[in-house]
Parts: sequence; C-alpha cells; structure tokens
Amino acid sequence: MACGSISGALTIIVLTGRIGLSGVEEIYRYRWNDMLKLQMELCFSITLSIAVLLGNSVHLEAAIIGSAPADSDGSLSRACPMCCQGPAGTPGIPGLPGNQGQYGPAGAKGDAGVKGQKGESGPVGDVGNPGKKGDNGMGLPGKVGPRGPPGSVGAVGEVGVKGQKGQPGDTADISLHQVAFTVTRTSHSDPFTSHNTRLPFDQIETLVSGTSFDLATGTFTCNVPGTYVFTFSVCKYNHSGNLWVHLRKNEYFVVTGFSSVSSVNVQVSGSAVLILHQGDSVYLTMSGRTNSYTREHTASFSGFLLYTQLNQQG
Repeated sequence: MACGSISGALTIIVLTGRIGLSGVEEIYRYRWNDMLKLQMELCFSITLSIAVLLGNSVHLEAAIIGSAPADSDGSLSRACPMCCQGPAGTPGIPGLPGNQGQYGPAGAKGDAGVKGQKGESGPVGDVGNPGKKGDNGMGLPGKVGPRGPPGSVGAVGEVGVKGQKGQPGDTADISLHQVAFTVTRTSHSDPFTSHNTRLPFDQIETLVSGTSFDLATGTFTCNVPGTYVFTFSVCKYNHSGNLWVHLRKNEYFVVTGFSSVSSVNVQVSGSAVLILHQGDSVYLTMSGRTNSYTREHTASFSGFLLYTQLNQQG
C-alpha cells in the first residue's frame, strides 16, 4: 500500500510538472479570466500534491520501521523488501480545463482624472438655413440721419393783420457817454509830397470804450454828437524839406502846423475845438516827413468829448 501511495504521488507530481511546462502555450489562448482560473487550479494542484507527499511519507516510514519481533534484535526490522515495488506507471492524460468562474464584484469608483488641456478650435461649419421670420418687435430707435438738402422756397403767405402801435421807448441818455483817445507813432514816416496823404498811427495809448478810431488811416469817427477837443504834435525829420501837418474835419482844413527848418528836429503842433455830428470824421494829413522812435513817441494825436449835443441844446 505504501508503494501504491508513492506511485500515485509521483504521478500527480509528473502531471503537475507537465501542466507547468507545456501549458504555457495553452494559457495565452484564453482570456484574462481563463488565465486566472488556470493559475488557481495550478496552485490548488501543487498544494494537494504536497499534502499527499507528506501523508505518504509518514505511512512509508511507519511501514518501514514497523514493530520488531520479540525474539529479534531489531537489526532486520528496518530493512524494506525493495522487491515489492514495481516499475513506475505511464503518466495519465491531463484533464480538461474547468468551467469559467463567476465574475468578482465591481471595484470602487476611481478618483477623477486631471482636466485635459483645451483642444484646438474646429473648422467653421457650414452656414445653416435661414430661420423663420420672427414677430414684429419694438427695437431701439436708430441714429439720426444726415440733414437733408434744403427744400424749395414756398409761396409767399398772406399779409397779416397790422399790429397796434407800441409805446414810445426811453430816450438814450448820451450825456453819460465818454469819448477819448490818444495814439502815437513808433517809427519815422515815409516822405510824402501830397497834402491829402493821411498820417497813420500804430500804437494806442488811450481808447475809452465806445470810441471809434482806425489806426491804419489815423481817423476818428464821431458816434456821440457833441463838442470835442483835438490836439496833435508831430516832430519834423531833420535834414528834410518843409513839413505841413493839417487837422481836418471831413474834407475841411481846420488847423495847420508848418516848419521849414531843415538842420534840426522841429516839433509841429496844433489844437482845435470842434462841434461834431454823428458820422463826422477827424484826421491828420501831411506833406513832408515825420520823425518818431520806439521809446520816444514824438508824433501823437489826441481827442476827447467836452460836451454832448443835448447839454448844448439845454
């Protein structure tokens, strides 16, 4: 019996070895679950073989030792008759693979993965079909358009009813008006030969608000009727001919200053009191050449309102 157990154990070991060596090609033909099944079966067969070997080893030792006879010295009691063990049998054919086991329970849900980078924009799709016409809504008012061209002149309307005569307005008190000026030249004049050439000025020293004076022509224009005082002073250019300076009201020669001295500078002056009406003009004309400087103004013309016309009439 011990020999039979040893033979069976050896047969299992051979079978197990054959499965481990030649079954590699078969394992790759199955799915992953089949491979797990084969591995479990292999482990079970190895464990079973080890258990059987351990059991047979115990029985074999007991069979060899046995119990010694009473009249024996025990020297032959441990001898095993080897002739009782026959030759090893032919290994059997490996068994067929077992059925597929049940699937295990589903695993726990894994953690969320890291968010991937934004992909590139895809190509522009085709233009879709136009949608249906919507309801008439109330949109915001548009911008004001450009101004159109002026229209044609319309027909003359009918004459309206004549209005009532208004009350007379207040008479302006021109007695409160003030008029005064002083103008000067800052350079020499060109030589003039005509007595009708006006003497211009280029700098205002005094010009009261409401006073009308034109520097380019050297002309004062009366806006407030009344009595005025005018004065002038002009320096003759040395080493030149005669100098004539005329104070004129409109076209009338009022006062004339004259110098014929040519070796030195001579100051020619004059003054007048004039009654002026609105629109009258007063100015200077000359014949000869005047002298004046930027700092020393040796050519000047002044005037101011003495009395208004209403005060004269009163």
